[in-house]
Amino acid sequence: MLSKSAALPTEVHAVLRAYMDAIVLAEPMQLKVWKTAGVTLTQLRILRVLREGACSASELAGRAGLSAPSLTRVLDRLEELGLVARVADQSDRRRISVQILPKGETLLGDQSIWQGSSFAEAVRSMSAEERLEFVRVVRGFVAKVRDAQHDKVES
Repeated sequence: MLSKSAALPTEVHAVLRAYMDAIVLAEPMQLKVWKTAGVTLTQLRILRVLREGACSASELAGRAGLSAPSLTRVLDRLEELGLVARVADQSDRRRISVQILPKGETLLGDQSIWQGSSFAEAVRSMSAEERLEFVRVVRGFVAKVRDAQHDKVES
């Protein structure tokens, strides 16, 4: 919690409030994803990180913001579901890489959950330029958050 002396500037507060409004709107969709796909949001986060490429478990834990024991439990479940695999490095059998499997890629690419949703309707109501700008801004925000998380892990 921030002290009164460390209050956020108005524009920072407005951005964070808008972001939280979006999260609250998305909660029912997240529940629908969980019920439909049988995976938690943490498991989805791991799949999204792995979509960028295979990596070691320690790197994955850092990128996903999880402790090693928590990651192990998540990976156990994702392996049970056939969504990821832990593979030994051919040159160093002690080194294990985690990779997303085709079934995991398919799960991430499933757009059916959005069909008919108010989210899809809102996107359709945007102009092409608004859609491109939205994607640019949100991806930029996500990249900045990841950079900040990475900087905290390293310090």
